[in-house]
Amino acid sequence: MIRSYTALLLFTIFAIGIIVNTFINKSFEQYALDRQKKQIAAIIEQVEQQYNGETGLYDVAGLEVIGNAALLNGYIIHIRTVNNEIHWDIQQHKAEECLLAIQHAETNMHSRYPNFQGGYTEITTELKHSNLATGSLIIGYYGPYSLDDDELSLINLINKILLIIAIVFVIIAVIVAALETWHITKPITAAIGVTQHIADGKYASACQTKANIREVNDLLLAIDAMSEKLETKEKQKRQMTADIAHELRSPLQNLQSQVDAMIDGIIQPDSGRFASCREEILRLIEIVKQLQELYVLENSAVELHKSRFDFSVVCESVYREFGESAGDKHIILLRRLPVPAPVYGDKSRIKQCLVNLTANAIAYSDEGGTVTLAYDQRGNTAHISVTDTGRGIPPKDLPHVFERFYRIDKSRNHLTGGMGIGLSITRAIVEAHGGSIAVESTAGRGSVFTITLPVDNLSG
Repeated sequence: MIRSYTALLLFTIFAIGIIVNTFINKSFEQYALDRQKKQIAAIIEQVEQQYNGETGLYDVAGLEVIGNAALLNGYIIHIRTVNNEIHWDIQQHKAEECLLAIQHAETNMHSRYPNFQGGYTEITTELKHSNLATGSLIIGYYGPYSLDDDELSLINLINKILLIIAIVFVIIAVIVAALETWHITKPITAAIGVTQHIADGKYASACQTKANIREVNDLLLAIDAMSEKLETKEKQKRQMTADIAHELRSPLQNLQSQVDAMIDGIIQPDSGRFASCREEILRLIEIVKQLQELYVLENSAVELHKSRFDFSVVCESVYREFGESAGDKHIILLRRLPVPAPVYGDKSRIKQCLVNLTANAIAYSDEGGTVTLAYDQRGNTAHISVTDTGRGIPPKDLPHVFERFYRIDKSRNHLTGGMGIGLSITRAIVEAHGGSIAVESTAGRGSVFTITLPVDNLSG
């Protein structure tokens, strides 16, 4: 209820604020445009009064006074004769002050309206004396309009007053909501009981009551959802423990059987036996290494050594590395990317992602298939994709492909299907770059893994 009252009031204040702010901005805009017209008309009239019909010249001293006064209001003037020759130009006398005046007007407008579309503008008007053309007046200013310091201060003061009023109303709303909710205690008793069960580790507990107040009902439903999620997390933790034990069991059992056989004299210790034991030890080290790397990526602020590089270089390196394994399965390995293909990120980590995806694509593709590495830049994002023509991923497995130790084919062993950590590491690396990874797949037609990375830092 507190949230409802507060949200309603905030929405109302926000709506009123937008309306008032729009009205204020429109009013000041119209005021500035009207003032600008009046000031320009006054400048034109004052300049025309400086013309001496007998000499056919303008009073330079008078023009200087008018020009200096106009500059104080942000207007830059110069007068040309009927022969289009410069007769008097304030920029010849105060060039720096003219530049500062325009810059000051621009700074004022952008301080209030960051996206204001304005710039230096000039208008030209014909000067006359006794209905005869005597020259032309060019008036430059920051347009389409600008506000001076006092006007901006007034706008900011109005906004501060509105903000104070909004804060006061929010405080009042919170107090009223708190007084109303003080009477609501009974339906929450069930929620307290459930949370106590959750604290004791009984995550499957659920609220058995309902309240007549929607907000309290939402609270009970939220607690039920939390309980369900905690139960799911607990199951995942138990499953992860079982998966790790399963991955470690096989190499440890192989080591134990071979060592026991050598101790009992059943087999003779030779270089071949030791090489086999060493292979199992390296496999254990690799499992632990990947688990440690995944933990660092998911739970720590991993340090990325970002730089701007050409993805085609990384793609070419991966292409060469997998050329032999792809050829052994008669798989065609293709590249489709422009040159250059700019990427901003940790080069070694991005390559690691591409290696993981390419290895999976080759492993899950049948002989005669095709694996394509591609790059495409769309707007502010770079899209790196690995496409294969393999057997595809069943719809029920798609939501889980990036989970630890998840294998689509449960019967595959470590020689054919990996440990099920590579995609989890890939996702963690991509997310550490502020990007995302997605997969699309059609049964019997293959899969497409797409990495999307921001390219905000590619310019320059």
